[in-house]
Amino acid sequence: MTTIPGGMYTGSDGDTTTFGVGATFVTSTKTDEETVYQMVKSVFENFGRFKKLHPAFANLEESKMITNNLSALLHPGAERYYKEEGWM
Repeated sequence: MTTIPGGMYTGSDGDTTTFGVGATFVTSTKTDEETVYQMVKSVFENFGRFKKLHPAFANLEESKMITNNLSALLHPGAERYYKEEGWM
């Protein structure tokens, strides 16, 4: 369960409790490691800009994104980046 804060969306002034998933990129095991690595690296090297893409991203914390709300195994390319950052 998660709460969408009131005011995040037009016409929704009060908090709304709902099911929720974290910000998740989904790919295939067929996607090569370097492609996923570069995508993840790009997001985190531009994290301030990424967080401005949607109001729901405002509270994201980089190091928690690999420990909270995971819905699938990490791709080796993502895991490589997280290890380089010391988050794993």
